[in-house]
Amino acid sequence: MIVVPRWFSAGLASAIAAYTAAFAVIWIATARSPLTNLIALGFFGLAFGVSIVRIGRASLPATIVIVASGLLLPVLGSVGLDPVHDSYSSGAWYVSGVACLVVVLLWRRRASAAWILMGGLLVHTYAWGGFDALNGFGVVAATLIIAVMAAGGWAVARTEHHLSSFSEAEREALEWEAAQDAYHAERQVRLATTARLASSMLHRIAAAKDGLTDADRFECRVLEQTIRDEIRGRRLLNDAVREQVVAHRRRGALVQVNDDGGIDDIPAAVLEPMLAQIAAALEGLSSDRIIIRTAPRDSDTAVTVVAMSTDPVAAALGVDDDEEQVDLWLELERPVLA
Repeated sequence: MIVVPRWFSAGLASAIAAYTAAFAVIWIATARSPLTNLIALGFFGLAFGVSIVRIGRASLPATIVIVASGLLLPVLGSVGLDPVHDSYSSGAWYVSGVACLVVVLLWRRRASAAWILMGGLLVHTYAWGGFDALNGFGVVAATLIIAVMAAGGWAVARTEHHLSSFSEAEREALEWEAAQDAYHAERQVRLATTARLASSMLHRIAAAKDGLTDADRFECRVLEQTIRDEIRGRRLLNDAVREQVVAHRRRGALVQVNDDGGIDDIPAAVLEPMLAQIAAALEGLSSDRIIIRTAPRDSDTAVTVVAMSTDPVAAALGVDDDEEQVDLWLELERPVLA
């Protein structure tokens, strides 16, 4: 489908319509058949008025009215003209009228109807006066001008399409680059945090000449779990949460911190108070197992914190009890983002 730019087609159609109306009024005053030309001018005014009521693709009824009126223009407008002795300047204003309606149909994205209308003018003129009439009444020139205009409009539309595609590709490339930069920045932060956490233990290991003590080995296990949190915990960690998690591990609790990506869309300024609430909830717990996990993105809950303990009586009696006592069940609601 050929799409001509609106500003170009609207301006050209308006200019041709004004010229056609002026030419027709002047000719009707001295025409051999003023009544038929006046009727033809009325059909032209009806078609042009229907065509400019709305913008965008013309409706089917409007297209039928424009095409029907355009096909009647050469039939009525040529009455009183001699195809042998007359020419375009003798009063063939209808040629400009048909060209105007063709431009309007191209503008309203009805290319097939536009070329049907142009073909009707060519067929009528050839049947009426032969090939000489096609040249003498400017039909060939009008066809060539409209064809060039349509080709130019098509080229402009294709150029705009390619520019839009290139712009979209550039936006995607920028978004990908920003994501990569954010990933590398977060990676550097995680590495720096890991180095800070492990540096003291690494120095102790390097300085130990008689091997590690049991306390050192236990601290290494805690450190390994802490480093693993930097990979699995991601945005669930800040200094306060890290401090509480390490403290619980050092007293022997099993702590799991899993960020499955459910809070990636929450800004840092909104997430920080939530992490502070998690750290405050962990403080003072004596549970055996603590789980901190993000919820799916489509959930109303953002983060869930669960702390559980085994039954001390069952443990003292040596009875296997699969049920655990829930010490803490905290669900942080997902914030509503503007």
